[in-house]
Amino acid sequence: MKRNILFVIPLLLVATVVMGQEFTVDYVDGYLDVDDSGSWYELYIGDPVGASDTVRLGQDSYAELSDGIITIKLTRPGTYAISELSASARRTESSGIGGLVLGRIGRLTGQQDQQEQTAAGGVRASEAVNQNQPTWAGGESVDELIQNGLGLLNQGEFQDAYWVFQEAYDYALDDDEYAKSLFYYGYGAALIGSPGEAFDLLEEVGPDPDTDYFADHVIVLGQLLIETFAYEDAIEYLALLTEDTGAEKGAQQSALLLSGLAYDGLGDVRLARQYLERSRDAVPESESAKIAEQLLGQL
Repeated sequence: MKRNILFVIPLLLVATVVMGQEFTVDYVDGYLDVDDSGSWYELYIGDPVGASDTVRLGQDSYAELSDGIITIKLTRPGTYAISELSASARRTESSGIGGLVLGRIGRLTGQQDQQEQTAAGGVRASEAVNQNQPTWAGGESVDELIQNGLGLLNQGEFQDAYWVFQEAYDYALDDDEYAKSLFYYGYGAALIGSPGEAFDLLEEVGPDPDTDYFADHVIVLGQLLIETFAYEDAIEYLALLTEDTGAEKGAQQSALLLSGLAYDGLGDVRLARQYLERSRDAVPESESAKIAEQLLGQL
C-alpha cells in the first residue's frame, strides 16, 4: 500500500520523529506478518515493530500496534508501511474527527432535534427517555431495550449502553428488529473502542436509506474506516451521503469532511481540497466547518 502522507508539521521534523519510533503489537486476532529482507515472519502480542518496517494483515484479521501515544488499528487485509500509518494516524487524531460519532448521539436520541425547537415543544428528549426507562424485571421489547440504551448514551455510559444493545440484539425476532439492534450494537462497539466487532455488526446488514438511523450508520462506518486506513472503502460508503441532495445538512457535512480526509490519506490533494471546501461551506460556523477550514490550511 503506497500513499503520500500529508503532514501537519514540517516534513523533516516528522521524518525525524517517525524514524525513531518503535511500536509494540498490543493485540492480534488472525495473522499479522512483518517483512524482513523479503521474507515474512508472523508477529505476536508483545513483539516490537520499527517505524521503517512493513507489515501485512491477513484476511479476516485484526491488529493493534501502539507506541505508547498513538494506537494503530488495522481491520482490512493488506500491506502497510508503519511510517505512513504513524503519520496518517497522527494527522487523523489532530483533525478532531473523533467527535463526529459522539456528536451523532443527540440525533439518535432526539435530544438535538428537541434543543433546536422552541421551549414550547414539551419536555426534552433526554428527560422523556429518563421518565420512561423500563425496569430490569425482564421481558422488555427490543425497542424498549434500545430506548434504555439511548438513555445510557445520553448519560455517557457507553459500556452499559453497549451491553443493553447486545441484549436487544439477542432478543430480536424479525428482520426490522434484527437490523435495528445490529446497528445500535455496532454503534456501541465503536464507542467503546472495539472496531473489529463494530465492523462485523455494522456491515452485516449495511446502511439502509429507509431507516431513521441511516446517516448515523454511514458516518460511523466512514469514521471507523478512516481511522483504520481503509480509505477507499470509506469513500464508497460516504458517497451514500455526499452525493445525496436530500441528505440532512449536518450529516452530509460530516460525510464530506470524512471524504476529504480519506482522499488526503490516499494522497489525492485535489479531491481532498474539493471535499473539504464543500464541507466547510455546507453549514458555515459549525464545528465541522472549522475542522475543514483547518485541514484546508494544511494542504
